[in-house]
Amino acid sequence: MERLDKILARRGAASRQAAQRLCRQGRVRVGGMVVRDPSQKVDGSLEVLVDGEAYEEAPLFAIYHKPVGVQSSMADNWGREDLQEVLPEAWQSVMHPVGRLDADTSGLLLFSSDGKLTQKLLHPKHEVPRVYEALVENPVDEARLRTTLAAGVETAEGVFSAGLLSVDGQTLRLEVSEGKYRMVRRILANSGHPVVKLHRVSYGGFELGNLEPGALRACEESEWEWLL
Repeated sequence: MERLDKILARRGAASRQAAQRLCRQGRVRVGGMVVRDPSQKVDGSLEVLVDGEAYEEAPLFAIYHKPVGVQSSMADNWGREDLQEVLPEAWQSVMHPVGRLDADTSGLLLFSSDGKLTQKLLHPKHEVPRVYEALVENPVDEARLRTTLAAGVETAEGVFSAGLLSVDGQTLRLEVSEGKYRMVRRILANSGHPVVKLHRVSYGGFELGNLEPGALRACEESEWEWLL
């Protein structure tokens, strides 16, 4: 059970203050009944309507398969393609991207509706693993590159390490536990292997799987319960 005004705000129906006004005006129905008291605690599983329009609960997390060329911001000041149209309208006021992928990188971009869990995912002290697939320039000496990445590679922003998971010709799969801007590209370039293509396949317990480019899906509890 939860306060009605809080449910309305979290579902993107209105701000907390506006939700209180809507309730007092008799414009909110819960389970078919008009509820005028915004502080009334209601069952969140019931249908909530504002002026006859349903507002469903935003998921805790959602996965988006970001294509190359899309900016990882909700609004881009230079008119480039961004994330503004990715989320359903009802989710837009309550969900935010978890970190960034640069425009040239494709793959898993996570959205969250919980600020504390977002910080847990992003903070380096938690060492949440991110796995990438990279197509690189120049033939790869697997043993040498694995040693180099594990020892740490110096970049303009500091020394960063990575785990080399597999090598297939010039396609690598590697794991990092930080999300510094263009970090994977920098450590590979400084290891003698500039990146041709970069694609993120997982973030902690979240897997991109076979989600089509440009598609979005809500996450199941089994995908994020490891965070709690």
